[in-house]
Amino acid sequence: MSDLFEVVFENIVKNNVIQLLMLLISKAGRIINVQCSEDIRLIVEGSLDAKALDSVLNFNGSVTVFINVTDMTFGSIILPNVLLRLVKYDEKYDIDFNFDSNEMKNTDMMNLVTDLHYHAKEIAKGHDVGALFGGLEPASDEDTRYFTNNDLGVLSQEV
Repeated sequence: MSDLFEVVFENIVKNNVIQLLMLLISKAGRIINVQCSEDIRLIVEGSLDAKALDSVLNFNGSVTVFINVTDMTFGSIILPNVLLRLVKYDEKYDIDFNFDSNEMKNTDMMNLVTDLHYHAKEIAKGHDVGALFGGLEPASDEDTRYFTNNDLGVLSQEV
């Protein structure tokens, strides 16, 4: 089984996508790499350009943006080596991130799950997120979830 933990904000209202992504990035360490599935320039003068992200949201078709960061503070947790992903398909927008839970030193898994769930719910409240869930990647598989929206998932019983 994968040790990658994934948190997904699904079906975000378009007007809140960039704000949510920039909030997550503002809590990150150094951006290591940014890649886009389409030829859209997202780095301007060494920084991720929020205005360029509009091109992603308005792209005619599906597009994915990958952003690797050295770490990311999520509530009271510092997550190591995070991969953020923005996915646009049809007129739907998802943001997810994952990290290797094995890279976290001296971390109690139950506390990690509880903190991730709490902070994900807080972020979702302020950004018109249709659904949120977290678990082992792929968290889209309900059998590998620690939480879905306000509810604990199957794996939370095993922690």
